[in-house]
Amino acid sequence: MNYSKLINEEQLNQIKIYLKVDIDYEDDLIKEFLDSVALELVDAIDSSKIPADFIDDPRFHLAVKKQAKEEYEHRGLTADTMRYTLANGVDNIIHQLRVKGVVLDDNTQTQRTDYIF
Repeated sequence: MNYSKLINEEQLNQIKIYLKVDIDYEDDLIKEFLDSVALELVDAIDSSKIPADFIDDPRFHLAVKKQAKEEYEHRGLTADTMRYTLANGVDNIIHQLRVKGVVLDDNTQTQRTDYIF
């Protein structure tokens, strides 16, 4: 399921405030960025997971917001503009979630042990 379908209207409005967007006609574009970014982040954390697995983790929401803001603000920029692959802090959140795993409904955590360092 897409990230934009997992969040409610209030959460979408909070993301729009974070993006400094006070219009509604770009909502579909913002949702597209959110869905794409969430999939990118989940694949970077654990390719066997889906966005719904991280929906209760505030760090995941923060990473999605940060990266969606990066994508929203820098859309359409040309190759002559220096741009980081990930927004500031997103890389750290990815590493934390990789190590910590996913918090399950019963408040237990899964933890990956198959890392190659």
